[in-house]
Parts: sequence; structure tokens; C-alpha cells
Amino acid sequence: MNAIDYALKMEIDGKTFYEKQSKESVDPRVKQIFDMLAKDEQRHYDIINGFKKTFYNYKGTDTFKTTKNMFSDMLNKKQTFNVDVNVFEAYQQAIEMEKKSVELYSSEAVKSKNKDEKNVLLKLAEEEKKHQIILENLMDFIRKGDEWVESPEFSHLDEFDKFSKKDKY
Repeated sequence: MNAIDYALKMEIDGKTFYEKQSKESVDPRVKQIFDMLAKDEQRHYDIINGFKKTFYNYKGTDTFKTTKNMFSDMLNKKQTFNVDVNVFEAYQQAIEMEKKSVELYSSEAVKSKNKDEKNVLLKLAEEEKKHQIILENLMDFIRKGDEWVESPEFSHLDEFDKFSKKDKY
């Protein structure tokens, strides 16, 4: 399997995983996060699929701004997510999937001789890193509950700011 086909499979697997998590989520905010992540994975699939036609077109997303606002709003209101703590293993699996995506897109960007392809791959790697941060925040919110809300030093929200300054969407 070549890198493009592997990336396409990863994106479809990610989309399927996030759709499943959305369906199983009780908290509407968690559903919203997983729905946004599933849409991003479909968008990534579409972008990568364009590579087969040597079409290197990047499509932006608002997922990170939306989730950052959601986490910030919940912190300000001292709210937590309503989820079953047994989902940690699934969320950890999702984080690992995102890490693998970052590694794949980063390494393929290094190998690429095409400037446009390289730029798109680097943007996709950044987005997958942001997905990882979203999921880590979600796990922290769930795991630490009120303690986390009261102790913002546990928050990864500064990671959003670091990436948001680079965003051009």
C-alpha cells in the first residue's frame, strides 16, 4: 500500500471512529466535538484523494476555533462534560491515531519534492496535532472534573493559541 492509500485508509478509519463515538456520547458537547472531528477527517480524505489527480488544494476548518471556545466557555462557567469514564480507552486510542497521522503527514512532507503537496501535508499534520490536543483536553476535562476547572494550569488551551496564530483559514 502506498502512502496516499494508507493516508486515505487512516482518514476513513478516523471518520468512522469519531462517528461511532458521537453516536455513543450522551453529552451534546461531546457529540459536537466528535461530529466536527469526523467532518475534518472526511475533509482530509478529500484533500488527500485529490493528490491522486495531482490536485493539491487545502480546505480550511473552523473546528479548532469552535472547540477552543467551547473549552474556554466551560472553564469560565466551571462546567464539566457528562460522560462515562469508561470511554478513556477509546479516547486514548483516538489520540494514538492522531499521533500516527501527524507522523505520517510530517514524514511524507519531508519526502515530497512537490512544494504544494509538501505545504498541504504540513497543514494536515498541524490539524492532526490539533485534533490530538482537543482529545487530550477532553480527557483532562473528564478525568479531573471540577479540580481541572479550578486549576487551569492543567489546561492545554495554550496549545490552541500557539496553533491558532499560525492558522490562515
